[in-house]
Amino acid sequence: MKETKSKDTTLIGPQIALQRYLDDLLQEATAKEMSDLQEEVSFTEDPQSKNLFKDSEKTKIIEPEPEPEPEPEPKTSKTDPLPWANGRFECLLFYVGGLKLAVPLVELGGIFQSGQDKLTAIFGQPEWFMGMANIGDINLRTVDTARWVMPNHYAGEMKDNFKFVIQLDRTNWCVACERVAEAITLEPSQVKWRTDRSKRPWLAGTVIEHMCAILDVQGFIELLDDPKHGFKKSLK
Repeated sequence: MKETKSKDTTLIGPQIALQRYLDDLLQEATAKEMSDLQEEVSFTEDPQSKNLFKDSEKTKIIEPEPEPEPEPEPKTSKTDPLPWANGRFECLLFYVGGLKLAVPLVELGGIFQSGQDKLTAIFGQPEWFMGMANIGDINLRTVDTARWVMPNHYAGEMKDNFKFVIQLDRTNWCVACERVAEAITLEPSQVKWRTDRSKRPWLAGTVIEHMCAILDVQGFIELLDDPKHGFKKSLK
């Protein structure tokens, strides 16, 4: 009996650890959302802030109305449901540093076999940038996925282990992975969705049943393109 109990613990231990990590991702994001909401409420309830709003309204009556500006192109809000998540959707599962991730098929640009021999390093780029993956006639900017997804749980380089790159939509960004698994079909109700993707923009939600995190591809692309994260676009 003691031997059976030990085996069971060995089998379910990694699953429990992974589930806790996925839950922590969502809980950390939720705590940040609540903090931001409390700050917003405290500001609007401040009597001085109400006086400011009244003074502003008076000023608007006196000043002439400005000419209407052209409306910007509509973008998905960080709190809106993702367009592909309104109904049943398919995802491709892949593995990074022992963690299972999923990318929606509608935003999957392609899957390419790669490795160190096809990777061209570029001097002066941030640590999370592995280099340019030379895939035929195209060069893809390759991301050390583990450094983004689990920076506090991963120490090392993916260059020795990665075998594939996954193109994010039709951009020249791709994420490195060690193994590509099967495609799965999900209902929106199976996912613990993020209600605010301002923090960890790469994370759309988690699927506890499959023990995986779903990428918000467009949020990830915006994050990688943001100059404050160190990538120098002049280097191609």
